[in-house]
Amino acid sequence: MNETVTEAELSQRLGISRPAIAAHRQRSLVRGEDWRKEGKYIVYTKIGSERLVEWAGVNVPPAEEKTLTEPPSNQDEETLTFVQGKYPNRRIIRASRQNGESVFVRVKSSENFRPNDFRGNPMSFPARQESGVWVITRALPRWPGKW
Repeated sequence: MNETVTEAELSQRLGISRPAIAAHRQRSLVRGEDWRKEGKYIVYTKIGSERLVEWAGVNVPPAEEKTLTEPPSNQDEETLTFVQGKYPNRRIIRASRQNGESVFVRVKSSENFRPNDFRGNPMSFPARQESGVWVITRALPRWPGKW
């Protein structure tokens, strides 16, 4: 298993801003040993993330130390199928779950959602429920009916 974590994920998990983590990385951490750059992302090794936790003074229970570098699980994510849009509130759409239940989903804009995509297949997308509200977890369609 690859025990690395991106700077953005580490920032979110520790509750520390990315500029603060970046400043500490430049000051105290060793490139190649504690962190490396993969494409456009800064990735921390297990040793580097432990040093950041120590620097931040965050008390992580021993049972949760491994979860710091594990990828987040998407167990609560579900594939929904678009049903209806064009509501007066352009930031919601209606979708159906796999069990047939109809739910409202929060999106940035509903203008490019269509019942069928450009190939004629039902327009499906991943979403998760956050505090009782369904939220889309992928980029929105760039053109009508087309991702």
